Amino acid sequence: MGRLRPGHDPGGLPVHFSETDSLLQETFRRFALERLLPDYLRWQSEPFPADLRRELAEIGVMGLSVPEEYGGSASTYVQLGIAAEELARGDFNVASFLQLNAIASMLLGGADESLKRRWLPAVASGEATIAFALTEPEVGSDAARLRTRAVREGDDFVITGEKASITFAGYADLCLVFARSGGEGARGISLFAVPLDLPGVSRQVYPSPGGRMTSRGSLHFDDVRIPADHQIGAEGTGFIGAMKAFDFNRAVIALACVGAAAQSLDETVEYAKNREAFGRPIARHEGVAFQIAEHLTRVHAARLLAYEVMELADSGEPHTTQAAMCKWYGPKVSAEAIHACVVLHGWPGYGSDLPLMQRMNDVIGLEIGDGTPEIMKGIISREVMGREYTAYR
Repeated sequence: MGRLRPGHDPGGLPVHFSETDSLLQETFRRFALERLLPDYLRWQSEPFPADLRRELAEIGVMGLSVPEEYGGSASTYVQLGIAAEELARGDFNVASFLQLNAIASMLLGGADESLKRRWLPAVASGEATIAFALTEPEVGSDAARLRTRAVREGDDFVITGEKASITFAGYADLCLVFARSGGEGARGISLFAVPLDLPGVSRQVYPSPGGRMTSRGSLHFDDVRIPADHQIGAEGTGFIGAMKAFDFNRAVIALACVGAAAQSLDETVEYAKNREAFGRPIARHEGVAFQIAEHLTRVHAARLLAYEVMELADSGEPHTTQAAMCKWYGPKVSAEAIHACVVLHGWPGYGSDLPLMQRMNDVIGLEIGDGTPEIMKGIISREVMGREYTAYR
């Protein structure tokens, strides 16, 4: 971390960012609290507006991971993490744009030039939303067994199958679809860019207590025909690309959870200083103050672990183990912290006038998405003990 200078997070958690990083943090924090937080609960029942996506693009959020030649800023992984943490303070679900745009930018790097020029500038400008479709109804963590098929017919591929639990399923414009184009196992999986306005595509949005703004649901592909040049990368290399994207994205998820927890704790500190019980502010009761101290400590530890992953990613060093650690630990301690904030606020915290319950529901969803706690612990064990000792391959 030699390139970084000492700094201080305005929320009370010490960090070490470059001057550029600190300016980005301040910009995103201000936008989160002024533009996102007031309407966070609104987008649980109304569509997230295109105008707000364009505003996010104007301050550089949508194009953070997009190469400069396609309208983005090609920012560092640390800066991607800063954006996730800060924006999640205002609206946890906005961090999903960062995740999907970063994954899309990485995977489309191996696409035909015409695809890159069609989609990457639209991502950076906020005009297009891209989904990532690996999971299926009967295939989750064991993704190498997926059943969606891509069959070559002349100059086309025909895609058939169903993808489940897909972020932005309800309104994405393009989906990066993993489909079996060859034999069994991971080596038979290829990656395809599928525009979602094609004949044969249908959608189903799930009812859910969390993540409603992201319109999570299923995508059905009924003999969807795409040009052969919509295959991304070489035949059978799709699964490898997915695994590479998972590592850095797990730290993005952890930092979004940390941002939501940190904002909840900030709000609870102010509440505790002003709410009186037994003739004095509840902040003066150790039963309250010590809870907050404990959760601040755990959330801070999760934060530092996630930024370690981002530093490793920026330096090109392996980070699979640390990424699994922060994906397990970050959502866990954040959900616990927000739960404590709900209880410390009493009935108002449990109600719908404050954002605490919604934040908790949103964060819990990311304990599951992109790998459950059990899978993360399995990855850590595998990386430390060796593949010959793992329960799965």
